[in-house]
Amino acid sequence: MKPKFMLGISLILTAVIAVMAFTIAGNSSMEVQVNELLAKQRAGQITPDRSLKLIGWVVGDSIVYDPNSLHLEFDLVQTREELFKVTSNTERVRVVYRGVKPDTLVNEARAIVTGKLNSDGKFYAGNSPDSLLLQCPTKYENAAKEASTN
Repeated sequence: MKPKFMLGISLILTAVIAVMAFTIAGNSSMEVQVNELLAKQRAGQITPDRSLKLIGWVVGDSIVYDPNSLHLEFDLVQTREELFKVTSNTERVRVVYRGVKPDTLVNEARAIVTGKLNSDGKFYAGNSPDSLLLQCPTKYENAAKEASTN
């Protein structure tokens, strides 16, 4: 084969690999729990442009929703057990979401929020439809009870 032909093929392959690598890196988001996120924030390891998936449990009495502006805020804690013993020492992350309040956003719902941690300490959910995913606890508890009785 001619050297020019080999050079052309190698340039094309390099370009394809580079595009794939940048696409994967740009769309990936690191999964973090509430306590892990706060520890990384204190250590200065979180950059404002880094997309994250925050996983935690919804504190029901922290939910604030304005239907006129579609502004929703709520707190997440690390574990479900922390919901029952919430104290002033319990670490929380305030989540800000813009959109219609989901019906499954209730106390004890498990949440996965994709977004970014802002310098004000709040976690801002992204604009995509799947930036706020919720798992209603009662729905899955009832299904588990039914499965165990069969």
